[in-house]
Amino acid sequence: MDAAVRRSDLRCVSLRPSWVQHEGNYERNLGPQLRDPYRPNPGLWSYIDVYDLADAIVLAVESGLAGHEVFGIASPDNAGNRDLADLITTVYGDAIPVRPLSRPDASGIWCGKAVRMLGWRPSRSWRDYLDEDGRARKAAAPGEGGGL
Repeated sequence: MDAAVRRSDLRCVSLRPSWVQHEGNYERNLGPQLRDPYRPNPGLWSYIDVYDLADAIVLAVESGLAGHEVFGIASPDNAGNRDLADLITTVYGDAIPVRPLSRPDASGIWCGKAVRMLGWRPSRSWRDYLDEDGRARKAAAPGEGGGL
């Protein structure tokens, strides 16, 4: 994509969402992570609510950014409901370096660039759909997030 943008007046925004969840699959997908967080997780316990991803897509399309920009898209919290540094060091040892985190239960994917350049602010969390044991809560309607 970078070469095409350099050779023309194309613009491109690439979104790289983490594990996309919706109200119908939170319990099945994230529930086991909450009950047993100390098992390997290739996405470093990151996820994104489908409605927050949709918000990021709208902002990307409307952005008018020049060139090619790439953004990670993930919820700010992790699906293990644990200290991310502890999860990483317990499960992966020293294989994955841990940088300073914005919050103890941070996501394994940093999204500061999307916040800064697109004005994206995710507002939904697994907490809107699941209790601390990973069991389904009463269904929340789209846009009624607030667990973050």
